[in-house]
Amino acid sequence: MKSTRNSIILLVLIALIAVAVSGCTSNTNSTSVNQSSTKVAFFNNGSTWFHFNAVIENMTLKNGTVQNFYVDGYMKPGGNVTLDLSSIAGYGNQQLPAGTTVRVMAWKGLFNQTINSTTNSSTMELVMQGWSKTLNPTSNDTAYNVSVPNLPVNQLPANITNSTLIIGTDPALIQGSGNNSTMLPIFEEEIFTVDANGKVTMVFVTPATLCNILAI
Repeated sequence: MKSTRNSIILLVLIALIAVAVSGCTSNTNSTSVNQSSTKVAFFNNGSTWFHFNAVIENMTLKNGTVQNFYVDGYMKPGGNVTLDLSSIAGYGNQQLPAGTTVRVMAWKGLFNQTINSTTNSSTMELVMQGWSKTLNPTSNDTAYNVSVPNLPVNQLPANITNSTLIIGTDPALIQGSGNNSTMLPIFEEEIFTVDANGKVTMVFVTPATLCNILAI
């Protein structure tokens, strides 16, 4: 009887833990991606952590409604994150329809675990690449390299220990401490366009200050 009761208690605890984990991640964590969906990946090729806040403005969803999305992302040196555009627009594993345009406004900056006052600047080295139909980009998917030299490096928040990407519909996600113009001095605006084959093209409406943008 005691063994059976212990087994029941263990099962209940496992169920409660599973529900708790699901509740924490289901609404805001967009790091998982689908095989055939339309995606955009961000690669940090710099020597410091890269942090960005972004607004995906007036995105038309599959049900016809229009919604803003807010993105908070951190990438460690050599790290990357992937934004699944199809998923947030309600298309699941399908690529976005031909002619879809996605406007993104982003504020970017550099961070590190420790700050050395004598070398408190670094170069932002960001690569962006969009694609559809495969889990990972191929050599045919254009990559865009954005480089900005001599940027200030700020203190990385203690709770950030790995590359992470969070997305939601509440503007508060990208507001508050650590998200001001001093810490995120680079503003950039891009438009992503998807064609009938799922190819993603980026146009830099407002290029990053002092940057070099090169399609590679």
